[in-house]
Amino acid sequence: MSGPVTDQVRDLLWPWADMPVGQESPFPSYVADDGFPAEMSVKWSRGRPELRILFETLGASRPITAASNLAAAVALTDRLAAEPTVGLDRYGKVAGVFMPGTGQGAVPVPVWHSLAWRPGHPPAFKIYFGLYAVPLQERYSLVGEAMERLAMGTAWADTRTRVARGTQTDGAERELEFFALDLDSGVRSRAKVYYRNHTSSVAALEQMASLARAHDPHRARSAFRALLGTAPEAAGEAPLTCLAFRPDAVCADESTTYFRVSSFTISDAEAAARIGALMVHEGLDPQRHHALLHTVAPRPLSQSRGLQELVSYRSLGHDGDVCVYFRFPLYPQPAAQPSPSSRPLRTTLQEDAQR
Repeated sequence: MSGPVTDQVRDLLWPWADMPVGQESPFPSYVADDGFPAEMSVKWSRGRPELRILFETLGASRPITAASNLAAAVALTDRLAAEPTVGLDRYGKVAGVFMPGTGQGAVPVPVWHSLAWRPGHPPAFKIYFGLYAVPLQERYSLVGEAMERLAMGTAWADTRTRVARGTQTDGAERELEFFALDLDSGVRSRAKVYYRNHTSSVAALEQMASLARAHDPHRARSAFRALLGTAPEAAGEAPLTCLAFRPDAVCADESTTYFRVSSFTISDAEAAARIGALMVHEGLDPQRHHALLHTVAPRPLSQSRGLQELVSYRSLGHDGDVCVYFRFPLYPQPAAQPSPSSRPLRTTLQEDAQR
């Protein structure tokens, strides 16, 4: 079953995936800390696991630039339109919000793609717009405009108000970092926003997760404790929250919490044990994860740290899922982190007014 998908991945990553890895990243991508432009993850839930690949398409020009990457990402999205499971209607409504053009002073917004494959099903695709390249005060304007175009404005207004209320209550910053879309046209197709929580407070993570309709606070709290062990109130460095939205809803529909497991474990062996405890809590077999981990690990797990970079938990009422994000560090030095640009906000509404 993996053969056709393997061929498809090779086609999607061509031609930049044929570049030699080298001693340093040819373009310092934000996908991984060392600048490598891809990561792999596996979602474990009741049923077959799901393999995911997240990547930033590198441009064909030399040197590689943010602008050439954006052009390559747009071209790839257009190519995906030929896939039978892909729908670009919603993407067409918001693409101009995040990619308003290449006028003077414009800074390209990073665009990533992901492929998710569950054996027995065709791959599903998502697209991500990196808001971290935009000044903080402008990110909400962009997302707000996009949500209105997707008939999700009411739910987004509810989320924005409750996020601000949470910040006022505990003083912890919640940084809006990504906007994403399912690339399909189904009625359950989602828009998603990602927050980086600048706190290790589990209470703050619980508040963020509770913004979603499908969240079960008691089940999630128990799951968090299974992962965090003896320090259930310390969630590690910069945990993330993803909130998923669907059209015409009054609030966010789903929430997923991401723990940077490498920040509170001393080795991949300890990280695997903690992830195993979370999987047992969810009625999942941890041996499946362990078998995969030993297959891909470049050295004994007791001698490495960070191969399992993130673990996420999504509560869906009586069910949940666990996803493990693998990082394969290839370069010795971390990549420089991107800083927000100072470009003026130029939305498509402003451009339309000038036409």
